[in-house]
Amino acid sequence: MTPKQALDELFIFDPAIGFFNRVSRGRAKAGSRAGFVDVHGYRRITVSGVKLYEHHLVWFYIHGEWPTELDHKDGDRSNNAFSNLRLADRSENNFNAERPVGASGLRGAYLDKRTMRWYSHIQLRGQVIHLGMFDSAEEAHQAFMTAVDRYHGEFAYDKRAA
Repeated sequence: MTPKQALDELFIFDPAIGFFNRVSRGRAKAGSRAGFVDVHGYRRITVSGVKLYEHHLVWFYIHGEWPTELDHKDGDRSNNAFSNLRLADRSENNFNAERPVGASGLRGAYLDKRTMRWYSHIQLRGQVIHLGMFDSAEEAHQAFMTAVDRYHGEFAYDKRAA
């Protein structure tokens, strides 16, 4: 029996929404959503005593191969629709994570209290890239957003949240 066939015996899968629903076995109620949400907001499903991430199971079910790292395009850990998942490395996945804004209220704009000027920097694969000193928070923010587009591309966190 292939792993996919084993999943088919345990679950009914809907790729459009990325849900695995239970097939009636023992105490499991047929049609109920499989798994539980962990403390980090990811749905986990126990298969043969092993807790697996639902989004990894979705990828495996569609592609037949186990992913090392997946990114939720919309940043919503509960949206495991196949169309919302993409392969990523750890750095790319981190690019798409929500980040708090500083005192300025603008992403990437920080006040240097010694000079009372604004500065901006961005992190790329463990390296911090200084983007410059600016006269206003808006200029620092704009430099940051330009760098986000340049370095993070499609993995950039939704810029509307800025």
